[in-house]
Amino acid sequence: MQLTVKKCQAVFDSMASGYYILAPVDIYIDTTGEKAIIDIPMHFKKFKEPLIGTHSPEQISKYPLDRNIYSDHILRIHPVWVVSTPKGYSTLFMTPMHQDLPIHSIPAVVDSDTFMVDGLISYFVKKNFKGVIKQGTPILQVIPFKREIWESEINENFDKKDILEQRDILRSTFENGYRRKFWTKKEYK
Repeated sequence: MQLTVKKCQAVFDSMASGYYILAPVDIYIDTTGEKAIIDIPMHFKKFKEPLIGTHSPEQISKYPLDRNIYSDHILRIHPVWVVSTPKGYSTLFMTPMHQDLPIHSIPAVVDSDTFMVDGLISYFVKKNFKGVIKQGTPILQVIPFKREIWESEINENFDKKDILEQRDILRSTFENGYRRKFWTKKEYK
């Protein structure tokens, strides 16, 4: 029996973690020419807060960006939301995991308990893309987490018997061994 990655609980959990911010409007992008063209429906261009903006290429001149994949244009999208968390929590902002999008957010962690995040999110834009990101498309994954002090250590003398026992338990079923025997449900409300 050949299982696909779609059956992997860990992959599902990565996609179901946190919350998704959706494109607030249709966004037309054309990076096939020398100058990027980015546009939104006319009605939304007259809003007091701009929904779409850009950064100058100089702002990412030293950023480790694969210039074979992404253009030098930085798209900024104001998704019309605010993220705020309880004391002791921060938030990871990132491109939705396991999504193939023509834009890639610049990942960031913000202490959202002391700073309400309400601004434009910056994105790299793929080269040679021409098309529309439809309104409602998930464009940002937002994962809150509790800030804690962690200490790590490298244990080179762990008991390999524990790993072998875990593998036996995991592989004692044809499928879903991890989900059925080790997994804990996560909830985001």
